Amino acid sequence: MGFKDFNNNMESITIFIEEDNGESKSLEIPLGVSLSLMEVLKGEGYPIEATCGGMALCATCRMEVLNQKELGIDCINDDELAMLENLPCYTGKCRLTCQIKISEELNGLRIKFPIEIPAWLQ
Repeated sequence: MGFKDFNNNMESITIFIEEDNGESKSLEIPLGVSLSLMEVLKGEGYPIEATCGGMALCATCRMEVLNQKELGIDCINDDELAMLENLPCYTGKCRLTCQIKISEELNGLRIKFPIEIPAWLQ
């Protein structure tokens, strides 16, 4: 998965973005960057609006996280949870990518773009 140097310190992580056709693309992200997952995905050209700029106010950066419990990243802050619970499509598997900071814990993360985006978010 992520590349390790000679001291067994992880230098990068790999996440997987599942496509609608069932295939997944891998994305290697270097560690040590002070970025959110939203910023990385936008930088890679993925269609994330992030109209609020990462303040957890718009939910236009939300993704379905397919393995958040296995990775132990299911802790959601109150602002993020309040935004997600107000979405008609909320299933408990969504996260706001602006609230997920790049770290070793994300190695192996599997995400998927939501199938439908409510008209009020477009």
